[in-house]
Amino acid sequence: MKLLHMLYDLCSLYGDYANVLALKRALEQSGEQVEIDRLSAADIPRDIDFSSYDFLYIGPATEKNQAVAAKLLAPFRDGIKAALDGGTIMLAVGTYEIFGKSITDSKGAVTEGLDLFPYHSVQSEQRTVSDEQAEFGGIPVIGFINRCSEIYDIDEPFFTVKQGVGNSAADNTHEGVISGNFYGTHIIGPLLIRNPDMAGYFAKLLLERQEIKGGNYADNRS
Repeated sequence: MKLLHMLYDLCSLYGDYANVLALKRALEQSGEQVEIDRLSAADIPRDIDFSSYDFLYIGPATEKNQAVAAKLLAPFRDGIKAALDGGTIMLAVGTYEIFGKSITDSKGAVTEGLDLFPYHSVQSEQRTVSDEQAEFGGIPVIGFINRCSEIYDIDEPFFTVKQGVGNSAADNTHEGVISGNFYGTHIIGPLLIRNPDMAGYFAKLLLERQEIKGGNYADNRS
């Protein structure tokens, strides 16, 4: 099983690198051998076959580093899309905004996203800081949110919020996004450390992927 930790040096807040370790442990407990590759900002440009990985992960970053990450990953947009379409699973914690259409900062400057999904975000000077209790597919989740953005036009949210904040002030009942094999959230903690059932969920998806190579895994969410 191959996992890729993307831009681990640039997107590395809150100790959320541990999400990768939690997933590795969950897979190993199922008898899998797991290899973790790490892609740094200094490694770009280089040819990267995202489709050769079973799982892609990118963690949280400052707003400045998030904008840098968007520009670094822009040339790989088609490769990331091909990987997702081919069954690779991706989790983006904190930085999922860069895979949408755009990020508008508090001064009105726009950073183009990778435009893989239709949502966009708008930042402000005021931060949203909150403990979070949420739920996904019967799995209870706890964590913490610290962001300055409102995210709009999400077709399918990841979590149902029980207590805390949602994607925007206009929608405080839903948090994060799912689109096919892509999962994005602002819930930190780290997410998969504090919520081992979520680590188990992603491990199950990866085990199903291994059994049925080349299929569409977007609906394997039971």
